[in-house]
Amino acid sequence: MINQSIVRRLLLGVATGFALAVAGVSAPIVAGALTPVIAQTSDDMAAALDAYGHWVSHAPYGEVWVPDGVPPDWQPYEYGHWVYTDDWGWYWVSDDQEDDWGWVVYHYGRWAHDPRLGWFWVPGDEWAPAWVDWRYGGDDIGWAPLPPDDLVDAYDDNAEYWSFVPLRYIGEPELRRYYVPRDRRTVLLRDTRIINRPVHIEGRRLWVNPGLAPGFISGRTHMPLHSYNVRPRVFGGTSGVQGAVTIRRDELRNKGDIRRVAPVTIQRTTTAIAPIVGAPPPKPLGKGEHGQLGSHPPRAVQGIVTPQPQTPAGPAPKGPAVIQHNGPAPVVTSPPPPKVQTPERHEERRVVTPPGGAGAPAGGPSPQPNVVHPVSPPPPPKQPTPPPPVHAAPPPPPVVHAPPPPVVHAPPPPPVHTPPPAAVHAPPPPAVHAPPPPPPPPKAPPASSNRPPRKPDEKPPEPPK
Repeated sequence: MINQSIVRRLLLGVATGFALAVAGVSAPIVAGALTPVIAQTSDDMAAALDAYGHWVSHAPYGEVWVPDGVPPDWQPYEYGHWVYTDDWGWYWVSDDQEDDWGWVVYHYGRWAHDPRLGWFWVPGDEWAPAWVDWRYGGDDIGWAPLPPDDLVDAYDDNAEYWSFVPLRYIGEPELRRYYVPRDRRTVLLRDTRIINRPVHIEGRRLWVNPGLAPGFISGRTHMPLHSYNVRPRVFGGTSGVQGAVTIRRDELRNKGDIRRVAPVTIQRTTTAIAPIVGAPPPKPLGKGEHGQLGSHPPRAVQGIVTPQPQTPAGPAPKGPAVIQHNGPAPVVTSPPPPKVQTPERHEERRVVTPPGGAGAPAGGPSPQPNVVHPVSPPPPPKQPTPPPPVHAAPPPPPVVHAPPPPVVHAPPPPPVHTPPPAAVHAPPPPAVHAPPPPPPPPKAPPASSNRPPRKPDEKPPEPPK
């Protein structure tokens, strides 16, 4: 049993090296340089997968792994869901039934299909958030396991290897509920085009998976998408994966312990991804064309990802290489510190300033503080100068607001309330009571008509008093 295990792992190491050669690694493969890393990774992979499947010798890929206990119509990247990460792009999250071994086979190596074996996994020591090709067209999006490079063209045109969902469901946690039925895959394969695949980060055993831009998806579907922070599991030979949990050999001894000992942490961010409205759909990839990073590449490509703290030997040499500056660490790390430390520490600025000046030879250490001290006083005079204008400005506002109230409210009351009472009540009394007095005088003559007629020379009687 011991001899068989050793032989199998040696064969697995040879197969891994051959798979890397077939996959077209950017750096030339030197057997002596890669053997320790490949051997360590191969042993760890065997320890992680032995309990969940069996190894089979397969030409031309050598020792390959076949999962046990899966349904007859099973295929990779089907039992799980997608989350978008700012660090690496689209990350495949395995369901619970595949989590014990999915963290290996969905993030390392490639998948291929054999009519006799079904789906089998070809080992590889490079890490990616997922190894898939992407298709898009209309309102549907699909993905398929990325095979070894010599099978890519054959797999791209085979509808049986693809899974499709409507575009608006790509971020759903229960993704299998929205899969397009298998009998419609041929139609969708005709209506969609391959638009992306994983992209290799030069100088690292690390790939990113941009897929279809999440801003384009949310702008097209009018549904919010959130990015996620993920802490994946990685083997000890993997470096540069932000926040990853490094798995040790002794944590793989007992079946099922990995989820308890080193759980994968997935946390959704609170800020929704900004939708891209009106953006044109991505252009299809040509035959043999590499994946595209797009307008907003993952942070791992931008050089923002910090080296993994769990592997102290890896970060130093591999960290700067992400930016592809031919860069030793000094080239990458030297620009940021001056920008951050200049305003806080004047001593470091003193060291940098004298070499550029012509007066450095005359007394190196002593002139440096003299040159810097005169520079430091100017900031204090500038600081007291701004405050006076700021405090002088507040007095004018009270002067402006004081006059308006008395001027506005004083005139209106007198003219409005004074005229109405005098003009309305004065005319009515004289006009109503003046006419009644005249009628009594005309009625006096008829009252004296009962008296006897008066003689011509007789004087009229005086009116009674």
